[in-house]
Amino acid sequence: MTDVHATKMLLIDDAHILEIDNLRRKVNPAEIRPEPVLRMDAPWDRETDAINDFTVLYDEQEGLFKMWYTTGSYDGDVYHWSERLAYATSTDGIDWQRPILNMVKINGSKQNNHITPSINVFPSIIIDPSDIPARRYKMIFMVTSMEMTWARFHIPLCLAYSADGIHWTRPVHVNPVLRGVSDGGFSLFYDSDRRKYLLFVRRVPNLPRDISLYESYDLVNWEDCGRVLVPGDEHDPPEMYNFYHMTPFRYDSLFLSMVAAQYTSPISETYDTYNRHPDHPGTVYGRMEIQLAYSRDGRAWRRPVDRTPIVPCGPDGSPNAGQNLPAMMPIVKDGRTLVYFLAQRARHCHWNWISQRDQSMRDSGYAMLAIMPEDHWVSLDAGDREGSLLTKPMPFNDWKDLLINADAGPGARGAGGYVQAELITPFGQVVEGFGRGDCIAVTADGRDQPLRWKGPIGVGEIMPDHRGGLCIRFYLKNAKFYSFTVTEPDPDGEKAQYWANCRWCEVIKHKSDSWDRLSTEPAGGLSPHGGPGPERGQEKPGEMVVD
Repeated sequence: MTDVHATKMLLIDDAHILEIDNLRRKVNPAEIRPEPVLRMDAPWDRETDAINDFTVLYDEQEGLFKMWYTTGSYDGDVYHWSERLAYATSTDGIDWQRPILNMVKINGSKQNNHITPSINVFPSIIIDPSDIPARRYKMIFMVTSMEMTWARFHIPLCLAYSADGIHWTRPVHVNPVLRGVSDGGFSLFYDSDRRKYLLFVRRVPNLPRDISLYESYDLVNWEDCGRVLVPGDEHDPPEMYNFYHMTPFRYDSLFLSMVAAQYTSPISETYDTYNRHPDHPGTVYGRMEIQLAYSRDGRAWRRPVDRTPIVPCGPDGSPNAGQNLPAMMPIVKDGRTLVYFLAQRARHCHWNWISQRDQSMRDSGYAMLAIMPEDHWVSLDAGDREGSLLTKPMPFNDWKDLLINADAGPGARGAGGYVQAELITPFGQVVEGFGRGDCIAVTADGRDQPLRWKGPIGVGEIMPDHRGGLCIRFYLKNAKFYSFTVTEPDPDGEKAQYWANCRWCEVIKHKSDSWDRLSTEPAGGLSPHGGPGPERGQEKPGEMVVD
C-alpha cells in the first residue's frame, strides 16, 4: 500500500481524448542495443549450430531472468534442422549464463545447458500465477519430424508443465491439445483478468499469413475466436500482407503486442521466397520487422495508423539486416520494456539461406535486445506550430498532482518546446485560476514531470465543485507527449480498491463469455432433477423409462 494512487492515461489511441488539433500521432522505435545478449559461442556449440527461437521471462519469485532458446543444427539442406531446447539465466537481462544441466548428451558429453534432445521442438512458455507450484510453468509446444513432413499435415500443438522450468512433464492423456491450427509462429498468454489462456497462432491454410486467437480455461479445451489481426489495409505498403507471429503482453491498462511483419511480393507471396529479385538488396522483399499492435480487451486488436517499426531491420551486413522476430514475451520492468528479438542476417527467403550454406551458421542468428523507455510506444507530436488536445472529463474527486511524460527540452524537436494545460468544465468553461495563463509550462524531457498552476489553490480543493470531472486541454509546441497521470491521496488504500473494482467491472461487462444472457433465463446444461425432457416427465409414478 502506498500513500498515493496513480492513474495513467496512454496516448496510443483516442480512448481518453475528445479533440486533437495540429498534432501527429507517431510510433517511436525502441533503442536497440548494438551487441547481442546471446550468441552460439558455448564450448559445446558447433559451427553448424544456430539460434532459431526463444522465450524470455522474468521470475519475480527468484528475481531472475530466464531464457529458453532452440538451437538448430544445419545439415546441408536449409529445411532440415535438428532442434534442441536450451536454457539460460540472467540477473539483469543483459549478461546471460548457461548453467550446466547434465540432462542431454551432445558430442558425447552432458556438460551443457540443453533440456531436450534433437527433436525439433518449438515452445511458447509462461509463468502461470493461477496454478499450483508443481505446474507454475506452462508450455505449448510443437515437435516436428521427417515423418510429419512426409505425411504433409500441419503440426499439432501439445502441453507441458514444470515446477522449475527445466524438468518438464507432458501429460499423455491430453496431448495433443490442438490439431491442425498452426504451422508455427504461435504464442501463449495468460489473461489474469478473465483467468483464461490465450493462444495466438498463424491459422492454416495461411496464405497470406494472419493471426488467429484460441482461448481456453484449462489448456486442453480450446475455443476458436477467429482472426484477430490481418495485414494489408490502406495504411500498409503493397508488399506488407504477411504476419509471421505476434507476442502479446500487459502494459498498464492495455494489451500490447510485438508483431513480426514480413514483406513479400504483392503478386505472388512465394515467388520471392525462392527467386532472388533483380533489384536486391534495394527491395524490402523477405525482410521482417517488428510492428506494434494494441488492444483493450485482448480480443479486438488494432495497429496505429503510423506503421513505423518498433524494431526496424538494420543495414546490410548488420546482425539484424534480414529479420527481426520478437521473442516471447516482452518484459516490463522498472518502467522500461525489454523487447527481446531474434536477429538474423538472412531474409526470409530460401535463396538467402542458401547463400549462407558455406558460412558459419552460428553467426546467422543472435538473441538481441531493444529497450523501450516508459510509455514511449506512441506519442502525440507538435512542431513549430502549436497543437492541442482535449481530454474527456477526468472522474477524479481528489486530485493531488498531474504528471506528464513528455520530451519538451531543446534538441531534435527544436528550441522553445513546452507543454501547458488548462482545466475546462464539460460545458467548455475554463476554471478560474487554472487557465493556460496560470499554468507553469514544462520545458524539459522526462517522465513524472509535474504540471502546476501559479495560484495557491490546488486542484483537489476545487474538485468538490466539479464532481462530474474536469477536462484537460494540453498545449504543445516542439514536443513529444507520451502519457499523463493523475494522482490521488490514498493513505488507507481505498482509492486503489475503488479503481480496481472499476476495472473488474469493465472486465465483467466486456470480456465475460455469457454477459449477453439475461439473468432471468433458465440455466443451460442438464435439466434440474433429470427432467422434464422431450420424452420424459409423462411417466406414471413408479414407472421406469428405459432408453
